[in-house]
Amino acid sequence: MKTRKFVANSYLIAFITVAAGIVLSINLGDWTWFSRSGSLVVVNGIILTSHQIILHMQNLSPYQGQKASQFNKDWAKEEKHTFIHDDHEYRWKSEKNGLYMLIIGTLIWGFGDVVNFVA
Repeated sequence: MKTRKFVANSYLIAFITVAAGIVLSINLGDWTWFSRSGSLVVVNGIILTSHQIILHMQNLSPYQGQKASQFNKDWAKEEKHTFIHDDHEYRWKSEKNGLYMLIIGTLIWGFGDVVNFVA
Protein backbone atom coordinates (compact mmCIF):
# COMPACT_ATOMS: atom_id res chain seq x y z
CA MET A 1 0.00 0.00 0.00
CA LYS A 2 2.86 2.39 0.79
CA THR A 3 4.38 1.82 -2.64
CA ARG A 4 1.18 2.81 -4.44
CA LYS A 5 0.96 6.03 -2.45
CA PHE A 6 4.64 6.71 -3.13
CA VAL A 7 4.15 6.20 -6.89
CA ALA A 8 0.99 8.31 -6.95
CA ASN A 9 2.75 11.12 -5.10
CA SER A 10 5.68 10.90 -7.53
CA TYR A 11 3.37 11.34 -10.51
CA LEU A 12 1.62 14.25 -8.80
CA ILE A 13 4.92 15.97 -8.01
CA ALA A 14 6.13 15.45 -11.59
CA PHE A 15 2.91 16.93 -13.00
CA ILE A 16 3.05 19.95 -10.67
CA THR A 17 6.72 20.50 -11.53
CA VAL A 18 6.07 20.49 -15.29
CA ALA A 19 3.01 22.72 -14.88
CA ALA A 20 5.03 25.20 -12.81
CA GLY A 21 7.75 25.15 -15.48
CA ILE A 22 5.21 25.93 -18.20
CA VAL A 23 3.62 28.75 -16.18
CA LEU A 24 7.02 30.30 -15.39
CA SER A 25 8.10 30.01 -19.02
CA ILE A 26 4.95 31.70 -20.31
CA ASN A 27 5.04 34.47 -17.69
CA LEU A 28 8.76 35.21 -18.11
CA GLY A 29 8.93 34.52 -21.84
CA ASP A 30 11.91 32.23 -21.19
CA TRP A 31 11.44 28.54 -22.00
CA THR A 32 14.59 27.49 -20.14
CA TRP A 33 12.35 27.22 -17.08
CA PHE A 34 10.40 24.48 -18.83
CA SER A 35 13.73 22.74 -19.49
CA ARG A 36 14.68 23.10 -15.83
CA SER A 37 11.38 21.55 -14.77
CA GLY A 38 12.35 18.54 -16.90
CA SER A 39 15.53 18.24 -14.85
CA LEU A 40 13.45 18.09 -11.68
CA VAL A 41 11.18 15.46 -13.21
CA VAL A 42 14.30 13.36 -13.95
CA VAL A 43 15.36 13.66 -10.29
CA ASN A 44 11.86 12.56 -9.29
CA GLY A 45 12.14 9.60 -11.66
CA ILE A 46 15.53 8.66 -10.24
CA ILE A 47 14.07 8.62 -6.74
CA LEU A 48 11.08 6.60 -7.95
CA THR A 49 13.20 3.98 -9.69
CA SER A 50 15.65 3.91 -6.78
CA HIS A 51 12.94 3.34 -4.19
CA GLN A 52 14.37 -0.08 -3.36
CA ILE A 53 17.82 1.40 -2.73
CA ILE A 54 16.31 4.02 -0.45
CA LEU A 55 14.46 1.34 1.53
CA HIS A 56 17.66 -0.69 1.90
CA MET A 57 19.54 2.42 3.06
CA GLN A 58 16.91 2.96 5.76
CA ASN A 59 17.02 -0.70 6.79
CA LEU A 60 20.82 -0.72 6.99
CA SER A 61 21.21 2.45 9.04
CA PRO A 62 20.81 0.67 12.43
CA TYR A 63 23.66 -1.68 11.48
CA GLN A 64 26.17 0.99 10.44
CA GLY A 65 28.07 0.99 13.73
CA GLN A 66 27.98 -2.72 14.43
CA LYS A 67 30.98 -4.98 13.95
CA ALA A 68 31.18 -8.57 12.82
CA SER A 69 29.95 -9.67 16.25
CA GLN A 70 26.41 -9.70 14.85
CA PHE A 71 27.39 -12.88 12.99
CA ASN A 72 28.58 -14.81 16.07
CA LYS A 73 26.07 -17.64 15.52
CA ASP A 74 27.48 -18.34 12.07
CA TRP A 75 29.93 -21.23 11.61
CA ALA A 76 32.27 -19.23 9.37
CA LYS A 77 35.63 -18.07 10.61
CA GLU A 78 35.96 -14.57 12.05
CA GLU A 79 37.65 -13.15 8.94
CA LYS A 80 34.69 -14.39 6.87
CA HIS A 81 32.28 -12.44 9.11
CA THR A 82 34.16 -9.22 8.47
CA PHE A 83 34.24 -9.92 4.73
CA ILE A 84 30.46 -10.50 4.57
CA HIS A 85 29.66 -7.40 6.61
CA ASP A 86 32.08 -5.20 4.67
CA ASP A 87 30.80 -6.45 1.30
CA HIS A 88 27.17 -5.60 2.09
CA GLU A 89 28.07 -2.26 3.60
CA TYR A 90 30.28 -1.35 0.64
CA ARG A 91 27.60 -2.31 -1.89
CA TRP A 92 24.89 -0.20 -0.24
CA LYS A 93 27.20 2.77 0.30
CA SER A 94 28.13 2.57 -3.37
CA GLU A 95 24.49 2.50 -4.50
CA LYS A 96 23.59 5.31 -2.11
CA ASN A 97 26.43 7.46 -3.40
CA GLY A 98 25.46 6.65 -6.99
CA LEU A 99 21.91 7.79 -6.33
CA TYR A 100 23.15 11.07 -4.83
CA MET A 101 25.52 11.55 -7.77
CA LEU A 102 22.68 11.10 -10.28
CA ILE A 103 20.50 13.62 -8.46
CA ILE A 104 23.24 16.24 -8.06
CA GLY A 105 24.42 15.81 -11.65
CA THR A 106 20.89 16.21 -12.98
CA LEU A 107 20.36 19.37 -10.94
CA ILE A 108 23.64 20.84 -12.20
CA TRP A 109 22.61 19.90 -15.74
CA GLY A 110 19.25 21.62 -15.32
CA PHE A 111 20.26 24.67 -13.29
CA GLY A 112 23.99 25.18 -13.92
CA ASP A 113 23.40 28.26 -16.06
CA VAL A 114 21.68 30.06 -13.16
CA VAL A 115 25.13 30.59 -11.58
CA ASN A 116 25.81 33.09 -14.37
CA PHE A 117 22.88 35.23 -13.19
CA VAL A 118 23.76 35.04 -9.49
CA ALA A 119 27.50 35.74 -9.74
